[in-house]
Amino acid sequence: MKVMIKVFSVFVFLVMAVSCATTPGTLTEKYNLDNDLEAIDRITAHRVSSWEQVDNQSIILRANWNDYYLLVLRQPINRMVSGLSIGISSTVYITSGYDRIVVNDTPFTEYYVIDKIYKLKGKEQAEEIKERLREKRD
Repeated sequence: MKVMIKVFSVFVFLVMAVSCATTPGTLTEKYNLDNDLEAIDRITAHRVSSWEQVDNQSIILRANWNDYYLLVLRQPINRMVSGLSIGISSTVYITSGYDRIVVNDTPFTEYYVIDKIYKLKGKEQAEEIKERLREKRD
């Protein structure tokens, strides 16, 4: 009987640990831009022209020559990645909740899931959003 209690205790502990590890975090209010921007689930990006890290949890992506998108990551990047190489885990279709930003910093490679994608109306709105997010603190 004591063995079964120990086995059951270990099993419960493992289930709790796994459930905590797979539960997605919630974004702070700073990134809740649903009332101001058009939230989309997917980008068709035949060509990524440029990207800029706005803060430690968001990136503005320029794709298909003149389309701008705000990518909000599920978790903060450990550091500002200006000058580092990033990539996207998908080549053409970028889907929120599935695809990831890949940060290559020799000798480390880190992956950050894209939690939200917002379509921006152009370069001016991209600049406004950058200023807005950089001013706000979590």
